[in-house]
Amino acid sequence: MVRVVVGGQEYVNNRFKKKLKIPIPAELLLVIFATIVSHFGRLDERYALPIVGKIPLGLPTPSLPPMTAASSYIVDGMVLGVVAYVIAVTMARLMAERNL
Repeated sequence: MVRVVVGGQEYVNNRFKKKLKIPIPAELLLVIFATIVSHFGRLDERYALPIVGKIPLGLPTPSLPPMTAASSYIVDGMVLGVVAYVIAVTMARLMAERNL
């Protein structure tokens, strides 16, 4: 399936290269194709597939998460911080060794 989409993308982009300012992404073609197949194949009725429905416009109003599990947020944040620090130090050492 992916080969078909990529091949279709290359064909469309090469054929309309002079008319298109930017190439059409393969992901867009795949979403359009899947939407058409889902609609006309009535996949939601035949196979009980859930449909997203209406998607709200705009961004949701910012709000704080519930503080009932704040201790787990802190622990997870500490772990992520340590991992990020170790990666940054390791990358810095590698770059220093390469460039010296």
